[in-house]
Amino acid sequence: MRCQVLEVLETIPPDPILTLSEHFIKEVNPKKIDLGIGLYKDISNKTPIMGCVKIAEKKVINNLSADKIYKGSSGLNSFCEMISELLFSNKKELAQEGRVLSFQTIGGTGAIRLSAEIIHQINPERGIWVSNPTWDNHKDIFEYMGMKVYYYPYQGICGELDFQSMLESISIIPRGDVIILHGCGHNPTGIDIKKKQWSKILEVIKDRNLLPIIDMAYHGLAKGLQDDNYCIDLFSSQLDEMFISYSCSKNFGLYSDRIGALIVLTKDRNSCFKVKLQLSRLTRLSCSSPPIHGALIVNEILSSVELKKIWTDEITNMMIRARAARKLLLVESQRQNCARSFIEVGSGVGLFSIIPIKAEGIDILKNNFGIYMLNSGRINISGLNENNIEYFVSSAKPFMNK
Repeated sequence: MRCQVLEVLETIPPDPILTLSEHFIKEVNPKKIDLGIGLYKDISNKTPIMGCVKIAEKKVINNLSADKIYKGSSGLNSFCEMISELLFSNKKELAQEGRVLSFQTIGGTGAIRLSAEIIHQINPERGIWVSNPTWDNHKDIFEYMGMKVYYYPYQGICGELDFQSMLESISIIPRGDVIILHGCGHNPTGIDIKKKQWSKILEVIKDRNLLPIIDMAYHGLAKGLQDDNYCIDLFSSQLDEMFISYSCSKNFGLYSDRIGALIVLTKDRNSCFKVKLQLSRLTRLSCSSPPIHGALIVNEILSSVELKKIWTDEITNMMIRARAARKLLLVESQRQNCARSFIEVGSGVGLFSIIPIKAEGIDILKNNFGIYMLNSGRINISGLNENNIEYFVSSAKPFMNK
């Protein structure tokens, strides 16, 4: 009898975002609009390789002293140091005290997964608290690890941040649990926490002895590099422990290079050493050693005054582009007398916003108009431009708020 081990596998639903992208590629409507997958798009609807990346990659390739040998479980050390310096530029004493550990990961997703693995190893009974709504993978990764995931309120019925409900909810989280917070460019709402609100959240974290994981998937694309880093500056000045999941996919445009980092703030040098040993073992059991090509590119950019200046200018332009797309949507919706349907878009930042449209309307827009978005109503703002904004608003407005 032949082995039939795989026959017992269940059929599971495909990933909705990746499936949406596949369907969009096959879409024949000449007016089609992709507002689904989280890629930055310029005014010509392209996702170009950034100028600083092109220059840095040439330098990496032409470096005669370079090699492709394994760099160890923590990845490229110089890359890790540069990411830490970027995040803790105002808290350099933390690195000097040996309290900061940076591990290269397979994108920001890999950083979330690695944090889930070590937290599960420490105490699988810890509850994991995420915003409602949040990036779906937050929930999926921790649940796959066998941990229980709970929600705290985030977006109100009018699209704004329901901070009072959020604060009341996290104030009764069981002591010692884990809370995931979006550092900037909240995905999927685009509604960020204000500076005064971060201070109140910090007080709750200290009072409840919570372990925060700050997801930094869109650093620089919401309000700029410095403002987007505010919560990390604040938390690192008053907390003993903190995890940061960092992605280089959007702000360096290195989507398929899969470059990210898990940065861990520890109480002291000894704790940092123990965490490093555990993360090294977990990485060894998964990918052994992360790929370095993208890390070399990021390191080249951040270690060069000239390239870093080009990078920061490009990020600023990307941020301005996203803001302009929001304004474009608001102006066009006013022109078409449906401004109230898109009003929450105006208060958002970064790449995303959720519009008030039900699943039935989303399906009609996809099937009849070639307009693709997530079933949650999340749209990628940068997918809108002057060439498609009139078509989008006129197509969507009959289904808004219904």
